[in-house]
Amino acid sequence: MTAIPGPARPALRCYYWGEGRPLVNLGDLLVPRLLEAMGFTCLGREAPDAQVVNPGRCLLVIGSLLTARDLDRIGWPVDVWGCGWKGPAAAPDHAEDVRCFAVRGPETATGLGLAPTIALGDPALLLPYLAPRKTRAHGRTIVIPHCSRTTALSASERRARSGCDEVLSPMVLRPPGSSPGPARALPGLVWKWLRQGLKLHDLDGALERLAGAEFALTGSLHGAILAQAFGVPWACYHDGYLDAPGKWTDWASYLGIEIQMVATLAEGLKWWREYGRRGRVRELAPLLDAFPYPLPVVGGTRKGA
Repeated sequence: MTAIPGPARPALRCYYWGEGRPLVNLGDLLVPRLLEAMGFTCLGREAPDAQVVNPGRCLLVIGSLLTARDLDRIGWPVDVWGCGWKGPAAAPDHAEDVRCFAVRGPETATGLGLAPTIALGDPALLLPYLAPRKTRAHGRTIVIPHCSRTTALSASERRARSGCDEVLSPMVLRPPGSSPGPARALPGLVWKWLRQGLKLHDLDGALERLAGAEFALTGSLHGAILAQAFGVPWACYHDGYLDAPGKWTDWASYLGIEIQMVATLAEGLKWWREYGRRGRVRELAPLLDAFPYPLPVVGGTRKGA
């Protein structure tokens, strides 16, 4: 990732789940990474207007945050670029505070009554283009539980039940010194993971394992989105619990395929051969063009162009 020389990067007020925690869900921690790749600094909800290029508003990039509860928690009028829903739409009393520039998939757009011309796609799909990386294939099959189920089973039991070679935790370590919140709980969390036989990665380490995999069985929606972006075959994994099925049908509708929840690698491979491999990522230029704010210019070239 190339840093912008000269003056400090323009800053954006943003919100993502776990923004102040030292251990963050993989998909959510993509928010600052993507914005950095586009030439911005990502600041939290408490940033004063004078410091940001979106005064009076808050940017939502990734996550299923279009619910009354989440919008109440955020506490700012929001600009939506690529978020999705969990099934129920944002409450009507929030409608005037929500500006949608792009949403994750067709079901989100329909559910919110948005114009059929609105840009679609999850911004995580842009990661290989905005922040390209060299990845070495390790050829192992991986299983990624949902973040709420990470420690529900030991790593050895999850491998045995799923048939996968390796468990990849969806919770990743924030870069040292970048968390605005206290890190006192981190040693206890790390010990809890290690006791379950899980290895904790930082964001780059997790992306490396995912991008180099032979197959990803994932209960994390962004595990599937990133696998698709990296060209890794995947399937939707459930171990008796699936968070918000509406997220998955929205994603499948975007790809133009039928989703199926599976519990084992064998079932996942069968679904991929019959359905998953037919999924197609749509043209990404409209998604990038729908970004709500002017992109920084570096050396006469728009960042991200």
